[in-house]
Amino acid sequence: MTVASARTGIAAVVLAAAAPALVASSLRALGRRERRAVFFAGALLAAHFALFLGGLAATSLAAAVSLVSLEPIAVVVASFVAHGLRPTRREMLGLLVATAGAVTVASGAGAGEHRLAGDLMVLAAVALFGAYVASARGLRDALPPLPYAAAVYGTASLLLLPLAIVLAARAGAPATKPALAVLGLALVPTLVGHSLVQLVARRAPPVLVALVCPGETIGSLAIGAALMSAAPTAREAVGCAIVLAGATLAVTGARPSVEAGDHGRVIGGDGA
Repeated sequence: MTVASARTGIAAVVLAAAAPALVASSLRALGRRERRAVFFAGALLAAHFALFLGGLAATSLAAAVSLVSLEPIAVVVASFVAHGLRPTRREMLGLLVATAGAVTVASGAGAGEHRLAGDLMVLAAVALFGAYVASARGLRDALPPLPYAAAVYGTASLLLLPLAIVLAARAGAPATKPALAVLGLALVPTLVGHSLVQLVARRAPPVLVALVCPGETIGSLAIGAALMSAAPTAREAVGCAIVLAGATLAVTGARPSVEAGDHGRVIGGDGA
């Protein structure tokens, strides 16, 4: 909770400081409905980060980053529910394959640091990510990208702050190294990486946005193995490969998307 609140809070402050007049005027121009939608998006993001970081702490690195590769599938499902974007046959096949991979990964619970409770937290975070991308897409005309990101990050941080204060007080003052790690987490993967995902999610087909997830998994496994001696078990590696195959099928199975708001301009491909 503390890490999730800090990373989103720092990112919100930096973005608001970069263009304070634009952020203030954009937020003042919002109607009641749009403000509720922004609050809802911030709540989804808060829960997503809190559950993923909690799950990462409660299970193995390999299991967490393997299961988070299911995010493209969550985006497919959320896009269908929220926007009526029906999945293609290849996306459905990818869903089945990725689900089989997730079951394979979860079946390794109990070995080493791998725990089912952490897996379930990551899976909940994955489901919330799909809903978050769908909500970001729905708000693309309400706010420019920078004020939207600042508002959503700020909302997420404030919602998490009460729990973060309680937990931080119990844990005591953080050491310098963890505090610097949280700062780095806020400035690089949150402010740069996640903000870019938000920007693309406003215009590109949702499944195409989720293409980043398999790359995150491969990069995380490589970094973990090289720098943290956190190599996956054989079962985790097999499950991860199956999940990645399913996610790839889902992403490459996306049909061309035509957005009415773009006056019929085709903005997505079929992933060939």
